[in-house]
Amino acid sequence: MDPGFRREAALTAIAFMILAVLMLSSALAAEGPRCARGDIVLWGDGRHDDTAALNAWLQGEDLVWAETGEPVGEAITGHIFRLSSAIYVLGGTGRRLDSFRLVWPERGETVTGGSVLAGEDPDQPPVVSGVEIAGGDPGEGLPIDTPEIAPRDRRDPARCAVS
Repeated sequence: MDPGFRREAALTAIAFMILAVLMLSSALAAEGPRCARGDIVLWGDGRHDDTAALNAWLQGEDLVWAETGEPVGEAITGHIFRLSSAIYVLGGTGRRLDSFRLVWPERGETVTGGSVLAGEDPDQPPVVSGVEIAGGDPGEGLPIDTPEIAPRDRRDPARCAVS
């Protein structure tokens, strides 16, 4: 085999590898890591008060599960949440609750679902289907106007909790 051909093939392979690394680096830099809040975790076990954590998650915060430390993700299915005050589902966060149970023991209220989908459009209310409310006040579960809530940017690694 011609030595010039081998050299040209080796240079082409090296150039291709450098290009691949640069493309991967720029793709990773564009998205950046997202940091979960270190000061709040979600239990979803029906025993711990999840009011602050569930509200934060529904507002688009990245959280982790208390028992496993794994990211909660964009959707939650099949969990029970013990709550002590109101929760608010905001449109535009892309969050989804399926087959859930929300329990306010002090108020004697239980909400079971179905599903609640926040959607991607902040100008549209969440879509609620198959949700049942027992023991709630009149007007529960209806869309209301809320003040604008600015999402926190957690892609900056300097804002990540470290130990």
